[in-house]
Amino acid sequence: MRTTKIGFNVSLKLTTSDGSIIDQYNFHVDSTDGQGIYAYTSLRPGTISTTISIAWSTNIPAPNPETTTPVFTGSTPTQGPTTTAPKLPADCDDVEDKKSGIQVIYPDGINPISVYCDQTTVGAYTVIQSRGTSTNISFDLPYANYSDWFGESGVGKNFWMGLDFMNAMSNNGKSYNLQIDLCCGTQLRAKQIYHGFKVDTKANQYKLTATADLPGIGLDYSSQTKDIGAPFATQLTYSLPKTKPECDQFEYYDDDNGVGPSVGYGGWWFGSCGNNLNGFLYPSTSGDCSVKNFDSTLLLGINMRTSSGASTGGYDVDLVSYDRVRMALFTFDSINVDKSDSSFCN
Repeated sequence: MRTTKIGFNVSLKLTTSDGSIIDQYNFHVDSTDGQGIYAYTSLRPGTISTTISIAWSTNIPAPNPETTTPVFTGSTPTQGPTTTAPKLPADCDDVEDKKSGIQVIYPDGINPISVYCDQTTVGAYTVIQSRGTSTNISFDLPYANYSDWFGESGVGKNFWMGLDFMNAMSNNGKSYNLQIDLCCGTQLRAKQIYHGFKVDTKANQYKLTATADLPGIGLDYSSQTKDIGAPFATQLTYSLPKTKPECDQFEYYDDDNGVGPSVGYGGWWFGSCGNNLNGFLYPSTSGDCSVKNFDSTLLLGINMRTSSGASTGGYDVDLVSYDRVRMALFTFDSINVDKSDSSFCN
């Protein structure tokens, strides 16, 4: 006897701009629900897997015994019980599965994205950016690419949520705190907390808003200006708040060896010009994250100020390139953050 599958089929074909095939596969979603969320991963031995997340909704509601048509009593109509669509999760607080791992969320209420959720005893972290040596993905991308997500979410992997999603999520009515973890090997070098994290709209250059728990370092570090309040930029789009020759991310010189200027890499809120978590990834050697071959690369790496005041020959950079970092948003009271917890680095 022939049986009919319930659900729908999905065919996916990913190609490069020149038409070369990256991945191609088909899968079946077996569901009788009128709407839902589904994620499928195509495992690709020897290279990065491909993941697609889909949300669907039919235009024909499923039968529901609790839904009734209007009942008329005399001349006044009354409405029986109705059902409403479930709310899509906006962050890792809202997901049903409260386990750490990859989850699908909808920061703008419409479009899905797979992020890493770190579920702890005090609340959930939604990871919006991470760097690590588990994958090798270039962050030296055009400005337009930073509006959308790229990379692969997960522990020790390289991921960027996208400025448009950051804007939508940070302006959804919740109050988000930002935690930045900086690791060198398995050692936690710093954990920084910021309150009231927001990213502005594209029209306002995705300017960053936050208040530092510890002033004068990290995003709050300042020589003339801070990353907080600065527009997002890349090497090609940067012009303010400093002039380009004043920005050490682009004009740092190794005066002792007569090498420089530095080569700009990635996109960031270059306000202080002392930080760039989207910089070039140098793998650490035995937990040593100092930049040893600047003379051959002219790249500063993944850096974040952990002290105030110019530290490297009068420059605003530390010449430390962390090999695992993450930016994660949370809504619980920051007083509950364990500043000594180094589990992320392991």
